[in-house]
Amino acid sequence: MDKNTLRKVYLEKRKFLSQAEYERRNQLLSARLIAFFKTREFQCVHTFVPIKKNKEPDTFPFIQYLWTEKPYVNVITGISDLKKPAMYHVEIKQDTSFLENSWGIPEPQDGVPFPVEKIQMVLVPMVTGSKNGHRIGYGKGYYDRFLQKCSQDTLLVGINLAPLLDGSVFVDQYDIPMQYMITPFEEFKLQ
Repeated sequence: MDKNTLRKVYLEKRKFLSQAEYERRNQLLSARLIAFFKTREFQCVHTFVPIKKNKEPDTFPFIQYLWTEKPYVNVITGISDLKKPAMYHVEIKQDTSFLENSWGIPEPQDGVPFPVEKIQMVLVPMVTGSKNGHRIGYGKGYYDRFLQKCSQDTLLVGINLAPLLDGSVFVDQYDIPMQYMITPFEEFKLQ
C-alpha cells in the first residue's frame, strides 16, 4: 500500500472510532505519556494540540499534567502558516486562549515565540506509524520541515491512537525517523 492509501485508510479508521473507544484510547495514551515523561527530565516540550474533527490524540491531559506537576517545563506548540508549509513555535500557559484555524487546528492567540533549537522533546502526531520508526502524517510536510530544524539531541516521540504497523511504511528523503512511538497499546523504542 502506498503512503496516500495508508493515510486515507487510517484517517477513516480513526474518524469511525466510537466516542467511548476514542476516550478510552486517549486515557490509555495519556497515562503512557505521563509515565514516559516521569522517567525523563526535560525543560522544554513541544506538543501539538488536537484537531477534534479528525479525532487526533487528545494531548491536553498531558499538557495539563506538565502545567500542574512540572511547572518549570516550557510547553511549546506550533502555529501553522497555511500559505506555505511552515510552523512558528510559541510557549503556551494555562491562561493561553486558542482559536481554530481554517483547517480546524487550535492555535494559541497569545503565545510567546520560542526558539526551535531549545526544544528538547517533540510529541509528533501520526496518522499511522510503523515499528521501524517512520510515520505518516497528513502529507503537507509541516512536521518534516520543523524536525529538520530541531537539535540532533531533541527526542522525537511519535504518538497515535492506533497500533503500530509491523511492516515498513514508504519513506522518502525528507522523512525523519522517531526515536520512540507511543500508542495506547505500547511504547516502542527505536534507537
